[in-house]
Amino acid sequence: MPKKQSPLKKGQPEIRENYIHDRFVIIAPGRSKRPDQTKKLECKKAPEQDKSCVFCPANIDKQKYIYKIGSKPWDVKVVPNKFPIVSKKFDEAYGVHEVVIETPKHGKEISDLPPAQIEKVLQAYQHRTREISKDPKIKYIFIFKNQGGRAGASIDHAHSQIFATSFLTPHIIKRLTRAKEYEVTHGKCYYCELAEKEGKKTSPLNIYSDQHFSVFAPYASTYNYEAWVIPHRHIDNITTMTPAELKSFAKIIKCLTQSIDDLDIAYNFYFHQAVTDSDEHFYFRLCPRKAVQAGIELGSRLIVNAVPPEEAAKYYREGIKAIC
Repeated sequence: MPKKQSPLKKGQPEIRENYIHDRFVIIAPGRSKRPDQTKKLECKKAPEQDKSCVFCPANIDKQKYIYKIGSKPWDVKVVPNKFPIVSKKFDEAYGVHEVVIETPKHGKEISDLPPAQIEKVLQAYQHRTREISKDPKIKYIFIFKNQGGRAGASIDHAHSQIFATSFLTPHIIKRLTRAKEYEVTHGKCYYCELAEKEGKKTSPLNIYSDQHFSVFAPYASTYNYEAWVIPHRHIDNITTMTPAELKSFAKIIKCLTQSIDDLDIAYNFYFHQAVTDSDEHFYFRLCPRKAVQAGIELGSRLIVNAVPPEEAAKYYREGIKAIC
């Protein structure tokens, strides 16, 4: 790894580097004791019924859909985003913007769904990634979920989004470049090495591992309770996952999101995959939004994290035993 990882001295802040993402993080446990008089907007569950919900079957079934799994009503449905950021109709902001409705049941979040249902959501991601990538103009396919108001969700019904563009942002290009530089220097994929290292049960950052994936809290975590999932196989996007890998992945997502819901924290998750780079190592990132990035983070790009990843990993390990 770029830097030797030393154990955190109890109670003392420590500066850690996120090499690939070119960020520095201060792990500052004492910050969690600050008084907070602001109103929190966390991950409150939606009511079980809402006749006005645009994603419930009674309303969404009147609209055009792109893809679905199951019928009467359906298990998972993919629809065009009515307010797209990118579109094939736009000259400059060319791309595809879709919504994946994860369940027909209102008031059920992804953490409430059985792993078999989450597996169907992943199958929908697979199908749409495969179809969208047939367009030679598409360079990047970003799958993400906003859960809770603080994470940017605007509709209560469980859903995620697929955002595909004809360009790569400078941040993505830098991340891909740094990963290649690491491989040239060290003779091994950065993410393969990371999965192997943190997949060991002796690692204080390890959350869970099986024959398919390593799950861990990253050493220089940007977010409180951040977690990564890296496949052991060097695959570049979700379309190449086997049925066995999808089944394992679904169970892991269930465990992680349920643990975060138990803390009543909003979160984002997303998949890192660039369809133009077949050597990229796919990974999944869960980013809980307990803390708000404020002046220090926005002005200096120096991240302050009040929850040491070692503590986050311990929390996940204790909760994940019940399911995984």
